[in-house]
Amino acid sequence: MSNQNPQPAAAGAADEAPQEDRKPSFSEVFGDREAAAFLGAFCLSNAGAMLNRVAVTYLVWDRTGSSALAAASFAISFAPYLGLAQVLGAIVDRYAYRSVMIVCDLLRAALVALLLVPGLPVPAMIAIVFGVAAVQPAYHAARVATLAQILTGDRLSVAIALTFSAAATAQIIGYLAGGLLAAIDPHTALAVNAALFVVSAVAISGLVRHRPSVNRREERRHVLAETADGLRMLRDSKVLRTVSLGIWGLFALTAVPEGVAVLWAAHAGGDSRTQGAIMAVDAAAAVVATLLFTRFVRPSVRDRLIRPLAFLAPAALAAALLDPPLAGVLAIAAAAGVATMIMAPMNATLAQCIPEGWRGRVVSAANSGLQLSQGVAIAGIGLVVEFGVPVPYVVGAWGVLGFGFQYLVTRNWPTAEEVAAAKTAAAPPVGA
Repeated sequence: MSNQNPQPAAAGAADEAPQEDRKPSFSEVFGDREAAAFLGAFCLSNAGAMLNRVAVTYLVWDRTGSSALAAASFAISFAPYLGLAQVLGAIVDRYAYRSVMIVCDLLRAALVALLLVPGLPVPAMIAIVFGVAAVQPAYHAARVATLAQILTGDRLSVAIALTFSAAATAQIIGYLAGGLLAAIDPHTALAVNAALFVVSAVAISGLVRHRPSVNRREERRHVLAETADGLRMLRDSKVLRTVSLGIWGLFALTAVPEGVAVLWAAHAGGDSRTQGAIMAVDAAAAVVATLLFTRFVRPSVRDRLIRPLAFLAPAALAAALLDPPLAGVLAIAAAAGVATMIMAPMNATLAQCIPEGWRGRVVSAANSGLQLSQGVAIAGIGLVVEFGVPVPYVVGAWGVLGFGFQYLVTRNWPTAEEVAAAKTAAAPPVGA
């Protein structure tokens, strides 16, 4: 649902009025060679992460036959966001964001390579998956900050939407390829995964310009104190707090078809290819919906649509109570993907309201809530299924609960005036 040059996206409003309500052009982002190269490298890295998810969950399911362990092998990737991610965000702000991304890609490649060891016990596999996931928060915070260094103003908002679409496209490729490769040989999928991380690191090193950290060493405080500052900022700002809650709730719902795909595929009598198809349909719908929503709907209209569209995700999951056949499962996954189209404007608002020099900390804190909400949802559903409740009924019940949460969040949604004031406060002083 993520600093230098640093104007998060609020900058540029003065010299690009009435930018804020024009339909953005994708060519403004792809016309920037560095931005295009950055997005390409991100797609490689993200595709590798998706391959890893399919291969590991399938390996665990194939070896143990346990729905709880299979779901846990997926959900464990969210565990580092419980404390560790927030500290990493403060550390990321101290170094060049480009360098952080390169190191993270290389570390993940090395860890995934360990999964290729023959006969590796399932607990060891899950521990390695946790290690790979522990690197992800730093990578994500550095990625968001790097994008804000490359692009500013309205182009940053467009780039956020394109990043979501690029990530979903990488998911389609990664999930489909992962499903096919896992059915043939899961270790081949993991080898490709490690290679993609390496290629991503090389691409960032060669195509993205180095920009030193804007935070001075002599101004640093203890890393835990800086971490706490980021958490307090997220808590005390109504806009940051409410938008973050909206993102967390949306992802806790829309991540479910993807997260329990292996269980739903088994319920439908399918295999890893069925699992990959469920995951890929979700991602494909997200790509199309996000691009159309961003390209053809004016920003002011998109902002007004966030509140009613927040209920699309719970409605889609609630339909699972009908226990549909595979075609219906794919339709639910597609609807969940479509529901994510409001993520782009919500994340753009979040990015524009974070002050200069705080991006790593605040993005990590916000993203931690997002990842933990997904992890709790997926692990909880897997646990209930383990007790014998059919997966469609568990998913449907989660959708019904989602209606209540989305209502509580959207009734306190910040007004346009409150958002504008937060953007103004976050923008750097004129001449800075």
